[in-house]
Amino acid sequence: MDRPRSVLIFFVLLFIFLSPAGQPPTVSQRQDLDDLITRERHALSVLSSSSYGDLDPAKGKRLNITGLREEDRYAWELLPRVKDRVREQLGVLAGHQGVDQRSDNGANESVATQDGNKEVIGRDDFRYTDKDVMRPEKGSIPVYQNVTGILRGEWVRSKVAEGLQAPHINVTSFGPNGAFNAHEYDRNVTGSGGKVHLRLKGKNWNGSSTADGMVREIKAQMTIKDDTSSGDGWEMTLHGVHYPEMGEVLLTTTSEKCVFMTEAQSRGFAGLFALPHFAVSQRTYALAQRLLNSTLSQAIDEQQRVPYTTASNPWSSSPNNPSDTLFPLPHCEYIIYLQQHPIGLMSKTVGKPSDIQKLLAEVENELRFPNGAPVPKAPDIRMSLLIFSPDCGFVLESKGPPEYALQHGNHLHGPKLESYLASAQRYILLFAVLIAGQVILLMRQMKVASTPPTRSRISFYTIAMMSMGDGFVFIGFLMAAIFVDAAFLTLITTAFLAFFAVCFFGMKFLLDIWLVQAPERRERERQLAAASPPPPPPPAAPNLTTPLPGIVITPASANTLPLPATARRTTDSGATPVILPPDQDLDGPANDTPTSPTNTPTQANTTRRELSSLYTRFYFLLLTTLLLSFHATTWPTTARTIYTNTLLFTYFSLWTPQIYRNIMRNCRKALSHEFILGQSTLRLAPVLYIYTIPHNILFIDPDRTAALILTAWVWLQILILTSQEILGPRFAIPDTWTPPAYDYHPVLREDDVEAGIVSLPIGFSRTTDSGPTSPTTSAPPTNSSKARPRYSVDCAICMQTLEVPVEPRGGAETSSASGGVGIVGNGLGSGILGRRSYMVTPCRHVFHTVCLEGWMRFRLVCPVCREDLPAL
Repeated sequence: MDRPRSVLIFFVLLFIFLSPAGQPPTVSQRQDLDDLITRERHALSVLSSSSYGDLDPAKGKRLNITGLREEDRYAWELLPRVKDRVREQLGVLAGHQGVDQRSDNGANESVATQDGNKEVIGRDDFRYTDKDVMRPEKGSIPVYQNVTGILRGEWVRSKVAEGLQAPHINVTSFGPNGAFNAHEYDRNVTGSGGKVHLRLKGKNWNGSSTADGMVREIKAQMTIKDDTSSGDGWEMTLHGVHYPEMGEVLLTTTSEKCVFMTEAQSRGFAGLFALPHFAVSQRTYALAQRLLNSTLSQAIDEQQRVPYTTASNPWSSSPNNPSDTLFPLPHCEYIIYLQQHPIGLMSKTVGKPSDIQKLLAEVENELRFPNGAPVPKAPDIRMSLLIFSPDCGFVLESKGPPEYALQHGNHLHGPKLESYLASAQRYILLFAVLIAGQVILLMRQMKVASTPPTRSRISFYTIAMMSMGDGFVFIGFLMAAIFVDAAFLTLITTAFLAFFAVCFFGMKFLLDIWLVQAPERRERERQLAAASPPPPPPPAAPNLTTPLPGIVITPASANTLPLPATARRTTDSGATPVILPPDQDLDGPANDTPTSPTNTPTQANTTRRELSSLYTRFYFLLLTTLLLSFHATTWPTTARTIYTNTLLFTYFSLWTPQIYRNIMRNCRKALSHEFILGQSTLRLAPVLYIYTIPHNILFIDPDRTAALILTAWVWLQILILTSQEILGPRFAIPDTWTPPAYDYHPVLREDDVEAGIVSLPIGFSRTTDSGPTSPTTSAPPTNSSKARPRYSVDCAICMQTLEVPVEPRGGAETSSASGGVGIVGNGLGSGILGRRSYMVTPCRHVFHTVCLEGWMRFRLVCPVCREDLPAL
């Protein structure tokens, strides 16, 4: 066993040390990189030499940048209308300082007037100069200066693109020599509405600050989906700029379709190099141009300086899928306008917007560098969204006021990244507490079921399903800890607790149950083998030495005639022959040679093989289900929802195997109430949080119907387990559905005793109240307790007197399932609940139920006569 492992380790180490190091690019790869850098520098030179308004298709103005040329046939005639829509949204937002915040004069209407030659947009506190400058007259808007956060919302189609026919582009000419064979665009949104998920991340906190204002780099990961999208929708990466004073963000994709193409073949989109021309004012154009001239030049120099790099787009919109770079697919390009809504903080010390901005600065500083300062809770970020696709020709915008009511949508909103991480860490710690509670409950149950009789009652599959869930949690948190550095310690701690639960306690309990129930499994296998017909024996080959009938072959000189008809023949008495070993055969010769051991496998080897098979099947099933779950994330929304709910329903059916085992073994109780209620509550709590809370940390849409069904299903199983303990495990179950099993709570009736069908248990003494004393009196039974006899017996375990109800003659009987016969009696109550107070063994000894169950936890023999007892 050790030699194959050593050889495997040797080959792994040999592969690691002899693997070739990174090779420098070939001549062709270096040539491709040089061509790419040449085109990037050309685009950068066009950006540096251009000015605001050079991109105006209505006036015939174009730029010699990929995607902006006339032969590219992009829908740039929509750009002026898109900019007007952005200015309109900005004017509406400038007219609202916040949800509960008003200006000094109490006005909150959006105003748009003419002041001489200068158009004024917004309310007095947020008046903007003309649309070519777009700068607040009275300082900055009360918005976050750092918009790093996670936003979610809904989108609808904008009226800007109504009546416009989508541009027609020859997809087959996108690649070199017509490499593209696709006929449809990826990321092409065709639905009327859907959802969008945006993760913003600021690149540089300081940014570029001038007298005209400040601008910073920003990066975003966007996921957009509609009814036709698969999985979570279309994911893309966008780069752009952020104007902190105005709360405006401008983002764009940069296509990797032009990486390996010549200038004549290129039909891509150099979005980042043309980004300033998408700005809505002269001032924002100048700020973006100044910043990008610096940052893009540095990025190109870095590409040229790295020796072992290949031709790739550093601003690719699909950085997580390298195949999009090597084998690019046609997809829609995106230009995104985001406008942050003014924030209103409820504070007595806050008056004017300038005060709000100071307080927001303190809140942001506390989030970045926490020192316990007394600041309000950070409000969520709220933004308006407008998406323009120049090649696919659609315009989308966020759903919210004033076009839609607040209950139908409120644009994009979500927490800042620091607030989200703090909230996520709190919930992860709470989940760790839940796992710790599950471990404690499992340890207490293992202590209760510490003997073979108690372990034999527990269903192996119930504990296996719990361990399977803990394995899912362990792998999930471990992978999250690898990718989320900010919450690594919290995630790895929770993963360790889940690992502790599944490997140290769950598997230990499973092994104990498996070993105790091994004889039961072998007996069941033997019964199945005996019940199946044996295979027909193969035909025997002809034997030439077979003697003829009636002839006895004996040694030479012996009588070879058959026995006479009157001779006495040996008969088979059916008795089991007694075989004496050679050393005990008194009549035979002495044989001191010891017998050789047999070659059959020992019990230890069999157990070892079973345990190895148990481990293999458990972890194989865990990994298979985990890989299938990962693959399900790419399925359409409906299929993914059905799979997730089915998996959860199967997982929360963990008490069903225990219910089945109780029925098969006629066992009333196998697990403690504390274990059943505690495990159900602790395991159900995280799922209910995700399925019922709208803004959960996983950003999963609530599904209260599924949550209600899962909760009802779990509590239905708990109710069945409780009814099995009270009414009997086979209550309302037909006898033909279950195998025969001994009932420790039989109905004792005088009619059966008098008829000689059964006899009363040993040690019974009859006691009566005033009235007839003979148990055989002919008087009919009445409802009065004076006419009903009672019997008592001393419990041999606790040495206390136990009164047992015995039904009088003619007692009414209500039929039920096996072990659940209900008798309508009086006094002590000989019905189902009355019979639970005593237990009768097969050897006809009677004990208190609590006493005998406690005894049978350790030994399955009668306390009086030591006869074997059937397991509960």
